[in-house]
Amino acid sequence: MSASRQPRRVRLKDVAEKAGVSVGTASDALSGRGRITGETRQKVADVAAELGYVANALASGLRTGRTRTIGLHRQSPTEQLDKPYFRQFLAGVLEVGQRHDYDVSILSANADMPRSTAARVDGVIVVDPLSDDLRARELMLSALPVVAGEHLPPGLPECEVVAVDHRRALSELLAPEAARGVTRPLLVAPDEHSGWGNLLRDVFDAWAADLGAAPAHGYVRFGGWDDKEGFREVLQPMLQADEEADFVLVSSPYGVLAGLEFLAEHSPTRAVRFASAGPDVGGLLDHVPEVGFVDLPARALGAACAERLIELLEAEAGSARVSGTTLIEAPVHLPQ
Repeated sequence: MSASRQPRRVRLKDVAEKAGVSVGTASDALSGRGRITGETRQKVADVAAELGYVANALASGLRTGRTRTIGLHRQSPTEQLDKPYFRQFLAGVLEVGQRHDYDVSILSANADMPRSTAARVDGVIVVDPLSDDLRARELMLSALPVVAGEHLPPGLPECEVVAVDHRRALSELLAPEAARGVTRPLLVAPDEHSGWGNLLRDVFDAWAADLGAAPAHGYVRFGGWDDKEGFREVLQPMLQADEEADFVLVSSPYGVLAGLEFLAEHSPTRAVRFASAGPDVGGLLDHVPEVGFVDLPARALGAACAERLIELLEAEAGSARVSGTTLIEAPVHLPQ
């Protein structure tokens, strides 16, 4: 018995012949490119549907140089995959990529070594850009469209930015503390390599200046979101040296816990209020309702970054590379 023959795959040429147009016109009609009348575009689409034509992505990529893949760059991504924030950001990117039929690739991320080959993607999202990340800088200087998923620190090349509106959220978070008469505020946040850390200091210092207070700063490693011991190493000497400190803003709820645990052990009668510029994770702050926090919308931010990058990729070829900022609102949970 002879083996059954597989039906021949419908080619773009077959669609073009039946629609009475050239192969180039059929390709442009199905991809949404070119100056084609709506009637012709619809006719080609109808014929493609009738014949069961499915585009060969590999062949299309060879013709156009496009991969229909967007890259995701984050310093130390393997370290971050167990962090809820990065997983939610990635989920938002994947959701949008699926909707637009784009694959998502996590790029190799050795921050100290240049790439040996070009990234095989159409564009890149740089998550939480850091000024000392060599590969982030390399990508931003490349010909690829780049969207930064958070504010840029000084020194990085300009690119399109989609970020949380931290300024508005922090202003809302800090307003009740001003009403309580804060006199000596402390801030513990990522260092100057982080655009987010720099923005936290700008907003915090302006708020303190309005109070007539002189703030003190502590610095933690960016990415050490759940490093409670790291926060404690920074907070302990600050709280010991400054007995007048009465309010502390930290970049993570783990910093809140580190500060409260230290005070409970060494100064149980001392009254110091805390707030977190980052979201509560797993109900860490459930037992301390007097602590406010910003609920950073990681999934919405990832989705917005992917939407903006795909919008840039789908723009007419030759469009100017743009650099602007889109802000995403973040819910603020005020102390109870």
